[in-house]
Amino acid sequence: MRDLINKQLILDSFAGKVTILQRQQIDDWCRNSANEELFYEWLEEWEKSNLQYVADNASALNRYHNFIVHVHSEEAFAEQGSALPVSGFFTRNRSLLGLAASIVLIVGLFVFQKQLLNQTYSTHYGQTRIVTLSDGSQVTLNANSMLRVPRFGFGTKNREVWLEGEALFSVTHTADHKQFVVKTDNAADVVVLGTEFTLFARPRGTKVVLQKGKVEFHYRQAGQPAKQVTLKPGDLVDLKKNGNANLKPVTQPANYAAWRDHRYVFEETSLREITFLFQESFGMNLEITDPEVAALTISGAYPSQSGEELLSIIAEALNIKITRKEDKVLLSQQPL
Repeated sequence: MRDLINKQLILDSFAGKVTILQRQQIDDWCRNSANEELFYEWLEEWEKSNLQYVADNASALNRYHNFIVHVHSEEAFAEQGSALPVSGFFTRNRSLLGLAASIVLIVGLFVFQKQLLNQTYSTHYGQTRIVTLSDGSQVTLNANSMLRVPRFGFGTKNREVWLEGEALFSVTHTADHKQFVVKTDNAADVVVLGTEFTLFARPRGTKVVLQKGKVEFHYRQAGQPAKQVTLKPGDLVDLKKNGNANLKPVTQPANYAAWRDHRYVFEETSLREITFLFQESFGMNLEITDPEVAALTISGAYPSQSGEELLSIIAEALNIKITRKEDKVLLSQQPL
């Protein structure tokens, strides 16, 4: 099948220059998930090379919908014209079955719309990753994070991405001063032109720490108009789950991106708060039953390549006991 499908054939299919048999071969090829990214890559290239066509998200999705539906309708027509007589029910209901299959397929495509329209970059627990965007901007993803970037139109219409997790952004300034917008699922957006900042966007809240340049932090509270805060270098804005935002200066903004170099910086950080770090970055479930142990604090910078290594360092520094029980790690006072 790989020998039958090549780039030119796929490009011809976008232009409607292939036969029914070739469409069937392309359809079979597309069903292999290993070919998915290559298909999108060639689709984006075709859209950009046809200047009379202005690529946008909706049209890209519609084109793919039409391609798939066309394949199945022609398949049904070809089968109906060449098949031997079959039982009455199937013959009478062939068109209805074909229509139902097409509807199910279209619904499935809408369910996976984000996947179709966006390139997704993600990291596992304990992993970081550097992503360079087409405009030259660089995004360093922290562990257990995901970045979505539009497959079509990024850098031409706008520069808009979506983040779940935590990342360091180094945004390039464009000649036409095009804004760069980072959207989150926490009813908060960061709007910049060219700058460097760290964005934390997880279920427990949102934080932005600005290292260079200038950003606007837009956030929304239920039933209230949208608000915004302008940050200058060294500012940190902390948006809580209740919708309240707190702006304050920090002396070492680079410390909030130390994880990029596998370094973890604490400033009178309680062990209770550190448990969130282990859950979010390493997938480790730390449990503390003693309030006095949970209230212990730690300061300093600690290099570590894994969650287990970091936990051992913290346990030694605070003189606490580590007990592993099934999928949990219990932290308690060392016996006297």
